[in-house]
Amino acid sequence: MPGVLVLHGFTSHPERTMGPLPERLRAAGFTVAQPALRGHGTRPEDLAGVRWEDWLEDARAAYATLPEPRAVVGLSMGGLLAAWIAAEGEARALVALAPALGFANPLAPLAPYLAPLIPRFPGPDSIRDPERKRRNPNYPYFPTRAFVELLELARATPARLAEVWCAALVVEAGHDRVVPARAVRRYHALLGSTHKEHVRFPESGHDLLLDLEDERVAAFVTDWLVRVLAPTPPSPPERVD
Repeated sequence: MPGVLVLHGFTSHPERTMGPLPERLRAAGFTVAQPALRGHGTRPEDLAGVRWEDWLEDARAAYATLPEPRAVVGLSMGGLLAAWIAAEGEARALVALAPALGFANPLAPLAPYLAPLIPRFPGPDSIRDPERKRRNPNYPYFPTRAFVELLELARATPARLAEVWCAALVVEAGHDRVVPARAVRRYHALLGSTHKEHVRFPESGHDLLLDLEDERVAAFVTDWLVRVLAPTPPSPPERVD
């Protein structure tokens, strides 16, 4: 029974942000690990003092509990952490959903300088559908210094992408106001994998699994993993004349 590590994004709710995907994976026969990365799932203030290396440590610990063959799926920040896991482990597959290799907000690179003046920022506009946006389970704001850690992770990740050799799927959201398309496509381009795919869901916001195409995204990712992780059929016996 293959194992899949599912990693949420920055400020995301550890369970609800991944929408229907974890249950679809379980229904398809996967063992799923869905850890709460440090500082998440409680209150925004708990992100204070957390380092990006802490998030990676949490991801590694959850990955180690899974049976082989193993895959890793990550949304946004989780897509960056997923690349590290895939680069250093025995992962057979990587799925990155709107990986946060860059940011649409022009103030994002200035966060290290703004942190002393602006201690917190509002949560991003990550869901397109108005009704679903009202039910957004993610943190409504976050400490600016915590975002600085995400920036550091984003800057450290490109070097690891070249070390990813497993099958890879990179998913772009057509109406992403958080991570620009160029950042998602750069992530895909930098992957060392020879078997890598890039797909775009045109009606989705950044939180693809909470938005208009959530079921389509979950079904696509699950089906892709089923194909990639399917056991290799045995070779037919050699013919003896």
